[in-house]
Amino acid sequence: MGIMWVVWPLDGDMTSYLDSQEIDYPEVPSRFPTGREIQEGLRGLVGYDFEINDNGLSAIWQAMITQAGAAGKLETALLEITCYSGDDQPQKLIFEKGDEELIKKLLRLLIPRCGPLVLIDDAGGAPQVILA
Repeated sequence: MGIMWVVWPLDGDMTSYLDSQEIDYPEVPSRFPTGREIQEGLRGLVGYDFEINDNGLSAIWQAMITQAGAAGKLETALLEITCYSGDDQPQKLIFEKGDEELIKKLLRLLIPRCGPLVLIDDAGGAPQVILA
């Protein structure tokens, strides 16, 4: 069983939560990435392949990311948007499972467009503010 990872921008609720956990964060604009930005980020992952499962608007959208040509341990991640609202709309995203470093690589590609993002695992780890 893998860890589920939730991604969230630095909005008011998140910054209040980070304050309560005594976790530092920059005071800069932050938002959910759009569908188009997520796809551009996937294309920017050097050394990785991805396969998109697009079920249309208001449906589950997934991208399975795998390390290209790796021998031995293969880095993978399953990105999921539970209710895809369109290429130009902000998307709430989670990773059903995946290698933490691969997830962070993708998030760092999104941050220049949407601002810092917070990565939270369901295993009880501390929230991580991901910066460019």
